[in-house]
Amino acid sequence: MHLILGIVVVASALVYEAKVTTFGCNSLSVLSELKRIRTDKEAFNKALFQQMVFGECIAIPQGQVVDGAPVDKDASALRVGAQVTPPGFMAPVDDFQLKPTDTKQ
Repeated sequence: MHLILGIVVVASALVYEAKVTTFGCNSLSVLSELKRIRTDKEAFNKALFQQMVFGECIAIPQGQVVDGAPVDKDASALRVGAQVTPPGFMAPVDDFQLKPTDTKQ
């Protein structure tokens, strides 16, 4: 049963690319707070750095390719990197675009 569940979870993850330099956090509350102050560059950078020191958030560079899946509790968040660093981080969904799969063999 666990194998089937694992296959479903992996199958639901898609490949995304960061459109801009962005961030991911462990909790929706920290993600929401950072999104709220994002327009104030100085306050945002200070708060993000602090959360990174605490191990709560990570920076994601523009162009970074990650696995991702929608967050059930918040449609504005995308869980990224769960296959590499479970359970992954929640990031602003608008900062990512689906990366087309390479169909050339």
